[in-house]
Amino acid sequence: MSVIKFLSDLIKEPSPPGEEGGVASIIKEEISRLGVDEVRIDHIGNVIARVERSGDRLILLDAHMDTVPAGDRGAWRRDPFSGEVVNGHVYGRGSVDTKGSLAAMVYSIPLLSERGPDLVYAFVVHEEDHEGFGVRHVINSMEKPDLVILGEPTSLNIARGHRGRAEVLVEFRGRAAHSSMPELGVNCLYELCEYLEELKGIEMPSHPLLGSASVSPVRVDVSPGLIPMIPDYCALLLDRRTLPGESREYVEGQLRGRVVRRVLRCYTGYEEEVEAWFPAWINEGPLVSRLASELGAGIMIWRFGTDGSYTAGEAGIETIGYGPGDQEAAHRPDEMVRVDEVERATRGYAKIVNSFSHVF
Repeated sequence: MSVIKFLSDLIKEPSPPGEEGGVASIIKEEISRLGVDEVRIDHIGNVIARVERSGDRLILLDAHMDTVPAGDRGAWRRDPFSGEVVNGHVYGRGSVDTKGSLAAMVYSIPLLSERGPDLVYAFVVHEEDHEGFGVRHVINSMEKPDLVILGEPTSLNIARGHRGRAEVLVEFRGRAAHSSMPELGVNCLYELCEYLEELKGIEMPSHPLLGSASVSPVRVDVSPGLIPMIPDYCALLLDRRTLPGESREYVEGQLRGRVVRRVLRCYTGYEEEVEAWFPAWINEGPLVSRLASELGAGIMIWRFGTDGSYTAGEAGIETIGYGPGDQEAAHRPDEMVRVDEVERATRGYAKIVNSFSHVF
């Protein structure tokens, strides 16, 4: 099997968050065929493989198995789960984000040199709806790695960080009444409107590499939400993009809300309550430029969030990103990745881990 055939097979198996079991089985079977020292599926459904080499350093290669749903099938020119190869591109949901990187990581295994850092490959669950969840469980079950390589689209450049993300809920309470007699109630939607006007004027900090923090209203829920009733409760969900140094407490105080908590349910049956707080991170160390030079690559910042919010933002582990595909193609109809980029990424992952000792 080739890396492109493997990628097509991964795309053909839908894997929204919480439904990654089919893809996990495909990955585990292929890694076992390629030959590694250990491959297993853990209690939350991550596929974890280990390659023992010299044992002096440890690198974790991370890519997520889940994808966003296909959405409106009518917006796609091709079947989002066909995995077809047309004019040098592999089409389908997850081709860029991030099954292309995942396939390249798996097929880098036969290209490994005999000596070099030990390697752990982690193909994780629930990244799309809660970045860092799967990889946190992996890292908590092993010794701390010296480096984490995130398989996400970078157009084969080296990614050094991104803004953080927080989901913040702001609640407004009023008093219900019949809408024919609004003077008897307190309509909480008016307070919400005043808050939104105030939100427009909030000044946000800026970072020389990551850009500006931001806040965006993304959803409003109203109760009881019926005619003819004055609502007595509404909740506004905010997407707050954060910068290094901004704490959870600061963001909650600034927005007068609270970070959302929810329960994640894994395909294995495992459940866990989690908090929608994902720190910003930036790698300003010399390894970034050294690896870019080694690969003949540029250096970039991601616009979206990744597992780096945990590995670098919380665990403090040196982290970089590398993978095939354009980040702007992610989550869109007719998502696709170039065949030659996937093949080059396969060699690129092997080159990074094989040359790590002399560039670190």
